[in-house]
Amino acid sequence: MKECRYIPRLETERLILRQLLPGDAEDLGKWLGRDEIYTYWGRPASKGEKNPELLFVDPRPNVKRKPSNDFLWGIELKKTHKVIGMIEVFDVENNRFGMVGYRIDPQLWNEGICTEAMRRVVNFIFTETDMDRLQGNANVKNTGSNRVLEKCGFQLEGTIRHGKMVSEYCDYNIWGIIRDDMPQS
Repeated sequence: MKECRYIPRLETERLILRQLLPGDAEDLGKWLGRDEIYTYWGRPASKGEKNPELLFVDPRPNVKRKPSNDFLWGIELKKTHKVIGMIEVFDVENNRFGMVGYRIDPQLWNEGICTEAMRRVVNFIFTETDMDRLQGNANVKNTGSNRVLEKCGFQLEGTIRHGKMVSEYCDYNIWGIIRDDMPQS
């Protein structure tokens, strides 16, 4: 698992967003390696995704790495205390811009969990950090992911035709939200 900055604990009505720990490997193993999660990534699950305990083992422990500016949260369902998803802000540039991504147990798709988690992350980013822009890319065929971004206030900024997204050449939408898009309280 990549070394991220301090990951604050965030809560919503149904969820706890928190740092992933080695003890979460069992929960992750129940869903993270499932092929349907990677349908729009153009690749199957990786060795680490199929064997999540490997995500917590540093393959090169003697290498000194610069700390990452990324955020990676496990999504814990309060009623079961199980990690049922992951959400992240990655490729953070100059503490001003970041990309968003998320994965969730397919058995819990269409229950609003990603939307609930993303709304909390967007609020955190724009109230507790200096970041000014978040961006999410979604394959045009991935209606669920496009809908999550739209419901969370991201604006459709364009479609890349026959571009490369993750490991797949496809048409994909670019969604963006900036600090000024947030409602003033």
